[in-house]
Amino acid sequence: MPGENQPLLDFIESAKSHGASDEFVAALLRQNGWSERRIYQAFGLWYEARTGKAVPSGGGRIEAAKDAFLYLLAFITLGIWTIPLGALLFTVIDRAFPNPAIDYANATMIDWVMAYELAGILVGLPVFLAVTWRIVRDVQRQPERLESPVRKWLTYIALVLTASTMIGDVVTFLAYFLRGDLDTRFILKTLTILVIAGGVFAYYLDSLRPGKISSSRNRLFSAVALVVAGFGVVVGFTETGSPRVQRLSSEDARRLSDLSSIAQSIHLQWISRGQAQFTLPATIDKISRAGVAAGSATVDPVTGKEYEYRPSQGMTYVLCANFSRSSDAGVPPQWRHPAGHACFALGAKDNVSIVLRRF
Repeated sequence: MPGENQPLLDFIESAKSHGASDEFVAALLRQNGWSERRIYQAFGLWYEARTGKAVPSGGGRIEAAKDAFLYLLAFITLGIWTIPLGALLFTVIDRAFPNPAIDYANATMIDWVMAYELAGILVGLPVFLAVTWRIVRDVQRQPERLESPVRKWLTYIALVLTASTMIGDVVTFLAYFLRGDLDTRFILKTLTILVIAGGVFAYYLDSLRPGKISSSRNRLFSAVALVVAGFGVVVGFTETGSPRVQRLSSEDARRLSDLSSIAQSIHLQWISRGQAQFTLPATIDKISRAGVAAGSATVDPVTGKEYEYRPSQGMTYVLCANFSRSSDAGVPPQWRHPAGHACFALGAKDNVSIVLRRF
């Protein structure tokens, strides 16, 4: 320990012999790039040598463990709310500027995914802000905590991640621009990444400057974070609707999935038996006993009543169900329905299977 601090000890000894104060010596060493930890460690050794007593321990290991917990929690919760915020804004952009190339199976998952994104923001942001406020308060009481190795490591990791994200974002933007593939959706997504990653980068970079850990700085960052995240949450709830609307939509999606499964069972029977030998099942329970699509649900998940099934002329038939809401625009035309009682005229030869999320 004295060996690696010997240059500092020699300088302190010389400066003190010329009447320099501890504060002046510490400031001078700090200005020349020495860390607070090394400076005070050297001063401790210097005074131990002259007093013959070791500097009493003040629970440094406990404080270090506390710092590690707070900084790690802040780093983790930062990701918990910023990543879902970006994903949520991406989803909103996709809905505002739809791409016909997106298949319906993925489109039906949007509300389910957005619910998780909203939950991540609503949980992660308050915890992150609470932890950062605690860190600021501790630093104001004990400025030496700014020298925490955990803080510096995580700060630089955050800088590397956000800088890499912004560089990749700009490179991708230029590549699309040079290929002439830019559209409104892509530009808005690029700006979303730059705003979120750039804000985090600026916050952590500024925290490395001496004297920048303050309540006023933290209030400014908290206000900006709340505005950006609040915008995302409001837009997200506007897109997804209330929890009740989501529950009703999930029930209707289950009903459509059940009807699709019944229709697919009939279609597979038509394929396996051939058009000449195939006859439509007389009742819905005979469809479920056919064994071609085992597990096909024939009962409404909410009311417990069987779906309506009626054979019609030739190879056509009708399936009916009661829906809580009208179908979304993304539902295939043959499965679109109003709220209330709705029927679908289908044919045994028609492959009308759809993939929907089920709860």
